[in-house]
Parts: sequence; C-alpha cells; structure tokens
Amino acid sequence: MISIKREQWIPVRKSNLKYYDEIDLYYQNKTSGNVLLYKSSGMNITDHLLKDKPYTGDLYIRPEDKSKCLRQVQKGFSSNLDQSMEEGIGKVKEDLINIIDETLHEPRSGGLEVIPDTIEVVVDNYSKQPDVIKNLSKISPSDYTTTIHSINVMALTVGYCFYTKKSLEKTVEYGLTALFHDIGKTEIPTDILKSPRQLTDYEFSIMKSHTLLGAEILQSNDPSVHIAIPGALEHHEKLDGNGYPHGKSSISEIGQILAIIDSYEAITNDDRMYRNSMKPLDALNILKEEVDRKRLNRLFFKDFAYSLTDFSKSHHQDAYKHIFSNT
Repeated sequence: MISIKREQWIPVRKSNLKYYDEIDLYYQNKTSGNVLLYKSSGMNITDHLLKDKPYTGDLYIRPEDKSKCLRQVQKGFSSNLDQSMEEGIGKVKEDLINIIDETLHEPRSGGLEVIPDTIEVVVDNYSKQPDVIKNLSKISPSDYTTTIHSINVMALTVGYCFYTKKSLEKTVEYGLTALFHDIGKTEIPTDILKSPRQLTDYEFSIMKSHTLLGAEILQSNDPSVHIAIPGALEHHEKLDGNGYPHGKSSISEIGQILAIIDSYEAITNDDRMYRNSMKPLDALNILKEEVDRKRLNRLFFKDFAYSLTDFSKSHHQDAYKHIFSNT
C-alpha cells in the first residue's frame, strides 16, 4: 500500500499500457479504498498478467513518473509511425490522441516537454508524405474534444507552414504552439466547456480566461514549451483591438495565424445544438468577412485558404475565386 492522495493520481489510457514496462502502475481497491501496486517496473503488460490480476477500473501512475511515462509513449509513437501510416491516417490520429490526452491531463504536473519531439516526428513525416498528414485534420471521431480540436489545428498549421515554405524549425515551433493553443481549457469547468447552449455573459468571461490560464500553464512547465506562450495568449486577439484577453492590436505572427486557423477548424468540425458545423467554403466566407472588417490578417488568410487544397486544379481555383477576388 502506498500513501498518495486521490487527487494526485494520474490515470493512464489503457491503449498506452503497452509502453509502460518500466513504470510502476497502481489501482484503488474498491473495498478498502487503499492504493495498491498493480505491477512493478520491469513487468510487461501481457494477457497473462491481465488474467492473473484482473482489474476493470482505472490504473494510475505517480505524479513524478508522468514525464517518464510520456517519454515512453512518444518513443513508441515515433518508432511505429511508419507502420501506423500504412494502416491509415485514422491510426495516426488515434495514436496522437492517446499521447495528447495523457499529456493534457493535469498539465501543471509536467510532461509537456515530450511534445516538441512528437511534433518534430510529425513534421518530418509531413515532408515525406504530405498528402497523408494533410488529411490528419479531416479524420474526426464523433466525440469532438479539445484534444481533437488541438490536433486538427496543429495539422492545419503544419500544412500552412509547408505551403508558405517556412523552415522546418519554424514549422515545428508553430506546430507546437498550435497544439498547445487551447491548453488553458484543461482548467475550465466541464459544464461550461461542453455546454450544449450558448454561454451566458458570466460563463463566457470564464471561458475567455483559458488564454491567460494557458500562458500560465506553459510558463510553469519546461522552458522548451515557453515558445508556445504567445499563441496560447493571443489566438483570440483581433487586429482592430476588439479581441481578448488584452484587446491588443499588435499581435505576434503565430497569434494572427492561429486566430484564423482556430476559428476555421472550430466552425467546420464542432457541431452544437444551436448551430451546425459549416462546409469549408462557407467557413472561409465567414472568415473573409472578418478580414474585410480588418479583424484578421488578409495575407495570412489567403495563404491559409490556398494551403487547404491543390490549386493546380482549375476547378479548385474557380470554387475559391469569389473569395479571393478582393483579397
């Protein structure tokens, strides 16, 4: 038995257990409430072990083991990415969700420092198989979550960076920032975050705090992720000064880019009871209105729209012609 407070345990996804050979795993005895060792470091999670030690509830790790665990998962993701791509982009998306979900659980406890390596792997494979990774954002499980939204925004941002011929270093930086842009939402109450109705003014004020919370979370983590702070803080700022949290009009490049990509991804994928998700062209038309009102950057918007498709095909050019006629 180990003395550890219930709220300090970090649950692990069962789909990642195959990577945790060198990690102690714990469970809570449902009768006594005590925390007991399920398996010690050096033991594999095998069918034999599961048969000898059946347990259907959550398995946990100690907070101090979180970074080590995520390193193991990231290593497994990297080594298996080529095989996952052969199985289809859905498998790549599933593996990324497994990593990011675990990373974003109590992000102030550490572990974010493993994600730069994950983004480097994604960017490297994008350069090798751009058509495959480009479709990453189009594979969306029915349960739309902040994790899925963040992965989609990351994929769209990497695609934008390749279209605009940014360096690999800058692409990794922007991809990392995109993945962490909504990290502050991990501390927003679930009933507000997943509200099926439009939020009240008070609830929306709480929702808006995710930008400040995100910057705080990133600042409290390893310096390797501090580069993502501007994007987390500024992706809801507008060029006319009417955004939040600070109402500033001088916004970093990544903040301006994410303002476009974050909005596009949300309105094309997130169905709500009070509104349906939009088709890409309709979403771009909505964003074009924001560009015309001088709230979003015109050049970044145009480059993003072109990055979404293959404009070597004339019918794509015709479909988008009206959007860019005055851009």
